[in-house]
Amino acid sequence: MARLFLALMIGVVGAGLVHIAVIFAMPDVARRNGWSRLADLGKPTELVRVEALDSTPDSVLASADAAAGEFAFVDPAFVTAGCRFSLTEGPVRIHATQNDPAFWSASIYNRRGDNLYSINDRSAVANAFDLLVGTHDQLVDKSAAEDAPETQIPVEVEMTEGYMTIRVLVDEESKRPNVDAFVSSMKCQPSPVDDAVSTNSIAGGASRQGG
Repeated sequence: MARLFLALMIGVVGAGLVHIAVIFAMPDVARRNGWSRLADLGKPTELVRVEALDSTPDSVLASADAAAGEFAFVDPAFVTAGCRFSLTEGPVRIHATQNDPAFWSASIYNRRGDNLYSINDRSAVANAFDLLVGTHDQLVDKSAAEDAPETQIPVEVEMTEGYMTIRVLVDEESKRPNVDAFVSSMKCQPSPVDDAVSTNSIAGGASRQGG
């Protein structure tokens, strides 16, 4: 009986210590979310590259024009990039000026890291990566712009700050230059208010996930 009581006490004390450690660790973990990690790599609306911790110095990411950083969770088989943005002044257009047949997937998050929208090459229009991200008022209350690209997908979100991440598969090393050129052509920049387009929350078959 005494041994059982001792075991229970050890378990209770151990659980209490773990609980206390988690509480003290939470502020640091919160500061190391996707937003803060991208903030370490670049300014708002600046597209930055991220790479796995075991990447080599001659990696294509290290030689790219955009800033490179190391994220432990990045899969080396993918070229990964991201950007932070604010919607306080209007919608933001995130797009690539080049297309690539490789598999890619992109997601839009709010500052807390909640996934609000996801899309991949199969659900994009003509395989083009072209998103116009804005609030309901910024998108729905505007008339359709005549010069808006047919491949552009409006993404309605309710937030003031957020970030985008995109992953592009490199299934063969011979395809890496094309993938690198595709990612290097990406822009993350404010869109003039007059260029905003009216839209529904989801377009082009892309999936949207509520936070």
